[in-house]
Amino acid sequence: MGKKYEHSAYYYAYHYGWSHSEARTYAGEYLDMHTYRPRFRQRPSEEWSHKEWMKWRNSPKEFDSTFNPITLCVFAAVDIGIAMRDTVSKLADPIERELMKRELMRDLRRIRRPFYYAQEVERRRNLAIARRKIKRRSTTSPMPTKEALLKAWNERKTSREAMIRLGGMIHDLECYVDNYLKIDAKGKVIGRNGGIRGWLKENLPELSPKYKTLMRYKALAVRLRQATETKDPTSTSKLLKKPYHPVVEKILADKNPIFAHVYITLEHILSPKTVLLDSPSLQEPPRKKSKLRTKTRQRNRAKAKS
Repeated sequence: MGKKYEHSAYYYAYHYGWSHSEARTYAGEYLDMHTYRPRFRQRPSEEWSHKEWMKWRNSPKEFDSTFNPITLCVFAAVDIGIAMRDTVSKLADPIERELMKRELMRDLRRIRRPFYYAQEVERRRNLAIARRKIKRRSTTSPMPTKEALLKAWNERKTSREAMIRLGGMIHDLECYVDNYLKIDAKGKVIGRNGGIRGWLKENLPELSPKYKTLMRYKALAVRLRQATETKDPTSTSKLLKKPYHPVVEKILADKNPIFAHVYITLEHILSPKTVLLDSPSLQEPPRKKSKLRTKTRQRNRAKAKS
């Protein structure tokens, strides 16, 4: 227990030979009951020579019989009462209570951290195994050529059909490039192949800096396929042939070739409850005009005219 109390059970037990451990708890240092060594009455307190010490070491000894276990229990009970009093006083103080709360939450985070990371590593490994089992995508369209991709890129802002066509070509290109994981001899994942980014660096360096923009057009094509329930190996370009799907017809009805408008329209179709921000339930209620503010403005205008 605390060292500031002379009547503590710590001092009483230490006086009779219990050595305290260096380990610490929230109550302070604690006694190591397994290292009980009773002190001897004959051991002098002054210094001695080697011969005197050997003489004392080989002489008969008697244990100190003044140790009383009941007294030790009484002192331990007093220490428990003092600790409870200090804890109650800390709980009554809002500042001390907040500090104890922060310390407790810190300890809980430290205890929970290894379990969390073990579960997270296991979850990610299982997810990687599940992804490796997914079969490669397939499409009926041939691999897009460099000239066709460059032409579709230059024409992407002319119409909405051109946007969808470019996104579909990037989506089809994914079926012909290598983006598998790199696994060493021990079965450990060490990287991933280049995929679309690597193909663009090698074949179309002029479009390589526009990789993120191309991925946005690809996401547009993927959402269009989800909205029209188009499955592999059907290509996205077939959606631009007549008769149009109702979703495609709705998108092409507006001739304004703005990417954000097309993307938001598809988001509205796929998840109207979470994305439809212009719905009446999600709109902010109109603010009521304050009469006092209106009168103040009228008074200020009258003063300015006069």
